[in-house]
Amino acid sequence: MTSIRWVCISDLHLGALNSVLTNVTSDGERVDTVNPSPVLEALCECLRALRQPGQDPPELVVLGDLFELALTAPEDAAAAFSQFIAGLRPGQPDAAVAPGFRFVPGNHDHHLWSRASDDRYLRLLAAGTAAAAPSDRHATHLIPAHDAEPVRDRFIEILASRGAAGTGVTVAQSYPNLGLVTGSGDRAVILSHGHFIEPLYRMMSLLDSVFGSPRTGAVEAWQLEADNGGWIDFFWSSMGDSGDIMRITRSLYESLQSTETIHAEIDAIERAIKASGAGRVRADAEAHAVAELLKAGIGTAVRERHRPGIVLSPHAEEGLGSYLGGPVATQVAAEIGSPRDVTFVFGHTHKPFIRTKAVPGFPTPVSVVNTGGWVVDTPELNPLKGASLILIDEELNVASLCCYTEGDDPSSYRLRIEPASADVPNALVDRLRSDIDPDRDPWVTLARTIRTTVGDRGRQLAERLAEDASTLNRLHQQEDN
Repeated sequence: MTSIRWVCISDLHLGALNSVLTNVTSDGERVDTVNPSPVLEALCECLRALRQPGQDPPELVVLGDLFELALTAPEDAAAAFSQFIAGLRPGQPDAAVAPGFRFVPGNHDHHLWSRASDDRYLRLLAAGTAAAAPSDRHATHLIPAHDAEPVRDRFIEILASRGAAGTGVTVAQSYPNLGLVTGSGDRAVILSHGHFIEPLYRMMSLLDSVFGSPRTGAVEAWQLEADNGGWIDFFWSSMGDSGDIMRITRSLYESLQSTETIHAEIDAIERAIKASGAGRVRADAEAHAVAELLKAGIGTAVRERHRPGIVLSPHAEEGLGSYLGGPVATQVAAEIGSPRDVTFVFGHTHKPFIRTKAVPGFPTPVSVVNTGGWVVDTPELNPLKGASLILIDEELNVASLCCYTEGDDPSSYRLRIEPASADVPNALVDRLRSDIDPDRDPWVTLARTIRTTVGDRGRQLAERLAEDASTLNRLHQQEDN
């Protein structure tokens, strides 16, 4: 009987006010650091239910944005993570997952990669050795066994000990990709957060291609990180530790969902520049120029996950093909060879989907599976957004358990079990469809709880946006008077 070896999840954004896995106060303004989210509790019950009697618990693989480190305080993210670990119960007889985790950082918790990889480098120096090449500083090998010195995440391990004391949780990082391969080498699963498919996170590489020295050959994974890691850390992964500035950043980020709010904020920025200028004419000109640039940039600032009506934008489609055909193909060729069956699993977009994609460098089309994400990004329901659990067995059969997509109809929140490829026999999917009844607990409780919480998060976001716009407009009126 096929058994689950890996459970993959992504984009939990623990600590974020819009995460359904973070418990927040009823007004949506603060994180409840004591009581876990009802969705988190229900999800952990479902994960425990996946284990069959006599089977060892599977390894948890988190594909990035486990924490929200850009838009929330680190202590809120840490509290939510401790609640998550307490619900998973690693090391206990009824554990949902094994005590050894694998973490593939994303853009919103990239800072943890920077910290952990630096720690590995320091250990090498202390032992009298150093990384032989820049590639060893900026990426791990695709296959974890190929890393002579693993990247341990002591930060997450310490947080885990707070939620499950005495269980000896260990956390190893892979970045930016993790590879699984069968013993024969003919089947592989590549896992990544996926932010490098989006031009925004390759910005420094793009600038270098214009102003720097042209590179020859395919860009490798470590080069993408070397070019862009500092930029990702600068805004997308460390602003949460910036006190009041973090709240301003969160407000600006959320305001992308409201034309009224973003224009009110741009007006406020314009007035502030005018008020702070030494010379009236020059200050007015600078303020007007900045405001026009901000207004012009609203459309391009809308990131991939906020684009309505499409799963991937044309730029992201191109980026996905380039990433698979470049950095991923290079790693696969170097460490695996030429597997006939490749599945690529990633998150980042918050829009779960399954498709196949022909990619140069791979003998057959790649099965592409997106995990979605556990957050509510917009006040309005978006039927393309939702979240899946990705399960993988010892034969590298891949099953997607789509827990929900946003919608008014209760059927949007009913569990759906799908294979990574409809054209390939999948014993894992067959077993799951036989064992799981989506209309019985714990799955029906998860569906009901998610539906309620999605509605709450959308309402709370709408209220925050309206309050921000109202406050800014009121201040504007007071200044005019």
